[in-house]
Amino acid sequence: MKMKAACMAASIVLAGPALADGREDLVRSYVDRIVVNSLDEPDRYDPYFTEIQLLNDFSGNFVNAYTEALKESRKRGDATLFETDPMTGDANRCPIGKTGIVDRTRSDTRNMLEATMDLPACDGAPARSIRLMFFLEKDGSSSGTYRIDDVLRFVAEGKWFSLQAWLERRARP
Repeated sequence: MKMKAACMAASIVLAGPALADGREDLVRSYVDRIVVNSLDEPDRYDPYFTEIQLLNDFSGNFVNAYTEALKESRKRGDATLFETDPMTGDANRCPIGKTGIVDRTRSDTRNMLEATMDLPACDGAPARSIRLMFFLEKDGSSSGTYRIDDVLRFVAEGKWFSLQAWLERRARP
């Protein structure tokens, strides 16, 4: 019992800095949206990119990439900007189980928090796990609020899908 309490205390201490500056809260809000959207209940869909979210939660670079991609998508006559869930890449809308967030920031890296989500077997697909890396940057305001600069999705060993880079490619005519 004492060991369990000590482990819990250690995890609280490790999570402390991220909680104190709002980074984990920001990432948790998007993980929660991903979970809701995986339920495939249209009346409960929680968008990722409303005007308010873009202005408050995302960096200027990300917002520019998103708006330019949207403009080009409309010029091409595309029905939608995203064919699959932009965060998970999941087209099947399989419900997500357990989730976790770990601060991966080191002194020699950008601010980054890793989110993991477990997907049970669904629509003939085997159970799997999704790994997302949220890269955050501090804005220039006096409060120093963190903003999402990019979201990377693990694809294969050494390969990650960058949402911002994908948007930048979509912005090209």
